[in-house]
Amino acid sequence: MMKLIYLAKRKPGFTFDEFVCRWRRHGALCMAQPLWRFALGYVQAEPILPPPITGASGDYDAVACYMVRDEMFTGMTEDDMPGAMKMAEDELETFSGPIPEVSLWVSEESLKDGELGCVTAFLFFRDAVAARTGAAKARDVAGLNRVVLNLRDDSRVGPGGNTLPYMAVVELSAQNVPELEKAVNPVSGNLFAEADVAVVTRPAVMWDRITGHSPTVRV
Repeated sequence: MMKLIYLAKRKPGFTFDEFVCRWRRHGALCMAQPLWRFALGYVQAEPILPPPITGASGDYDAVACYMVRDEMFTGMTEDDMPGAMKMAEDELETFSGPIPEVSLWVSEESLKDGELGCVTAFLFFRDAVAARTGAAKARDVAGLNRVVLNLRDDSRVGPGGNTLPYMAVVELSAQNVPELEKAVNPVSGNLFAEADVAVVTRPAVMWDRITGHSPTVRV
């Protein structure tokens, strides 16, 4: 499995609420394309604004995780090109620029298995060693129901295919903001401070490889 994470801003002219509605439509369009046959999971995570935890950024409007089968990189055909072009055009109607310019392909390593939770912090690191150290600390903190370490992986797309300047992304999930804040306080002096970008979000599961759907989809 490979995982695409992007960190994006909305197209100028949208309010945040208008953007989220447009983003949901973009996700629905994605799921209607032939390439969706390779999908294993899709999460749209809305940043909570203003940021509810000290050290979190309010500069971004969208974090997404798109999990795919490895076969996507060898199984694409010419029949997939019209759908890919349609998605590229729709990105320009949704975001401030093309998603390939703000994305990172990663390999996922689950350090603490659990539900995604109602609140998830995405911590972006230029230093993969610092990310692993911080994630290992967070794994043992009570109140976090899920900890995932995502490490940049150039094996499928090459170094030019990864455009975000980060080597790792740590995901920390909790049931609510107070629980997340309480959980990260013991390590926030290290983890949140050491991350180059930290975004606290409400994740919406658009597609789950186990259930095949999610009631959180709204278009």
